Amino acid sequence: MISEAALPKDSQQQLRMRRFMMSLAMYVLASVPQGVSLYNGISPAWVMALWAAIAVVTNLAFYLLFRCGLNLRFRDPSLTLPQMVAAIAMVLFTQTYAGEARGAYLVVLLIIMVFGCFKLRTGQLLGLSLLTIAAYGLTLPLIQRIDGARFDLAVEMVLWCSFSAFLPFISILGGSISDLRKKLMASNAQLQEVLQQVTELATHDELTGAYNRRYLLEMLNHEKNRTDRGGAGFCVCILDLDYFKRINDSYGHSAGDEVLKTFADVVQPLLRSTDFFARYGGEEFLLFLPQTSLEMAQRCIKRIQDALAEAHFASLPPEVRITASIGVAQYYLQETVAGLIERADKALYRAKQNGRDRMELAPFHRPILI
Repeated sequence: MISEAALPKDSQQQLRMRRFMMSLAMYVLASVPQGVSLYNGISPAWVMALWAAIAVVTNLAFYLLFRCGLNLRFRDPSLTLPQMVAAIAMVLFTQTYAGEARGAYLVVLLIIMVFGCFKLRTGQLLGLSLLTIAAYGLTLPLIQRIDGARFDLAVEMVLWCSFSAFLPFISILGGSISDLRKKLMASNAQLQEVLQQVTELATHDELTGAYNRRYLLEMLNHEKNRTDRGGAGFCVCILDLDYFKRINDSYGHSAGDEVLKTFADVVQPLLRSTDFFARYGGEEFLLFLPQTSLEMAQRCIKRIQDALAEAHFASLPPEVRITASIGVAQYYLQETVAGLIERADKALYRAKQNGRDRMELAPFHRPILI
């Protein structure tokens, strides 16, 4: 288990560090056949000592690159290819002195190629495998010189040919896995985007970007239940654009849509992050103000009226003003959401009757308990 203190805070860097730890585990496993070879006198002690020293220095350098964030300066911040090249070079060095145990070392090269499936493409893996095969072939004369009379050309050719046949296959397989991973990541990203769009459509009005009626009523019911359990009160405001039908008739429905969008853009920046502003239907909007008194709601509506008076509607002539009539109702305990909205709607109706471009408050009536 990797300690959280040893990991960077960035999630991508954490992932790269975990993969580096996986490669570090491979070095630990690779020390097992070397230790057995040393114990049985197959490999000289200085080979393992030199291998261990290079492994420590190399991996410490990679660790510092990841830990200090210097890896981010490279095209591939995972440093997959440099790590693989370093590991391959060390395996080719140690297998040269492995004698009859050489086959055990060559297996490590296959594992290294699988490690490349995290980031490298099929072409990169295949190219690296061909270079590794060539490098292994170049070590055969050195192996012959070291082994002397023990060198069996036929056995070595069998090893080299087998290695040359399997390594490209492993590379292609690893590359295919890498391609599948990338396609899966792309598909997941598209799925997340689609889910976000679906969520947006399920909770927001497509035209104005405000919440839709269904979502706001759901939030209102949650707030009602919370208030009935002892929470602070809340207010509901219904805002209706005055003479909106004239806008559609005189300037067209596209101009009307632009007015609705602009109105929503004017209102929403004036609200708190806890407030809910929704398109209730047509040119009617509903504003839900949690934990708000009637006095606080009036101040909020006054800000909206002032901002609306200064708003510019690009689709309309400059002399045309857009105003709103507003009904405000404060919730009382055990009142239904439908009853609350009905009281706000009646207040809105009085605002329309009293000349429009104004706010009216709903009378506060407590329910009669029988």
